[in-house]
Amino acid sequence: MELTKLPQIRIAQALLKVLGQSGWEAFTYALGYADIIDGSPPEDAARKMYQNGPMSLKSAREFTKSCETSGFLNALTPRTRTGSAENPITKMFPATLTEQRFLELLDDLSQHRTTIGYIDERETGHSLTDFTVTEMDDALPINIKNAGTRFYHAKQLVGLEPEDCVPIPAYKAHAAVDSSPNLIYVVSIDYDLLPTLQELLPKLFDENESIVWTLLNSYSGAKLRGAEDQFIFNTTRKYWERFKSVIAGNPFHVISARKAIRILHTKPDRTPGIGLRAWGTGASAEVNVHVSVKEDMTPWENVAERIDEHGIINIIRAVNKKRVEEVYDPEI
Repeated sequence: MELTKLPQIRIAQALLKVLGQSGWEAFTYALGYADIIDGSPPEDAARKMYQNGPMSLKSAREFTKSCETSGFLNALTPRTRTGSAENPITKMFPATLTEQRFLELLDDLSQHRTTIGYIDERETGHSLTDFTVTEMDDALPINIKNAGTRFYHAKQLVGLEPEDCVPIPAYKAHAAVDSSPNLIYVVSIDYDLLPTLQELLPKLFDENESIVWTLLNSYSGAKLRGAEDQFIFNTTRKYWERFKSVIAGNPFHVISARKAIRILHTKPDRTPGIGLRAWGTGASAEVNVHVSVKEDMTPWENVAERIDEHGIINIIRAVNKKRVEEVYDPEI
């Protein structure tokens, strides 16, 4: 959608209607601009902007003095990079839809084994855990991942076929072992999801949502991430049945953070930049442990069956399984 062809008050109204409430600076500018156009005194509009945040009262007053003629879009912070690799919002929709798919599987599991429940932690700001399955005093934290991009150099760099290769960020796995040692990654491999969404979303959104989608992809600014999350969660819930009709039900596979770190230690060649020199040859992003779906991961349906029969303690014990082995311990 080309925003330049729309009256700026129409854009502001769409942003206020779709988000309802937001700390994003673009929302605050739209809030003040709409009030000025509606006839509010500049001081009242400025104080409303200041209370909404994130800006000083002085900045809000300066904006309300001139925005009636200049609009509000020129006050926003443009995104400097908008490609899919740099723009988080294009990655967040596949992730949220994958989480929603898994949420339905959790619902099914909790109906079969009525002693378990789960906590949805996606909107709590917890970066490691999306859901926590609970049963009495036991807790199984879960991180959902959508593997949507093939690692085309996988065979060359880590010895795995591209279709059998899933990256786990090493720093996140280390952080999980420290703070949530029972954490498991539940991964859906779906290389068609993003292209499907790129075709579907422009047809799915109403006019107000299309305006906000364009704003989110075009502008940055303070508190942007909260606005992105809010928009994606809300539209995913609103259009979930439509999304379900077009996205594939690819199976989920499971690996614990502990096992990912074990692979990092015992198979350093699976981590380009550590086990071999790989920078500049297709693995120059964050340091990932590359795991094999066939050799290292367990189908979620198998995990779910074990939980259904033996409870989540069965999986927690499997995650924390130990064995005695002799290792090098150099003095020098």
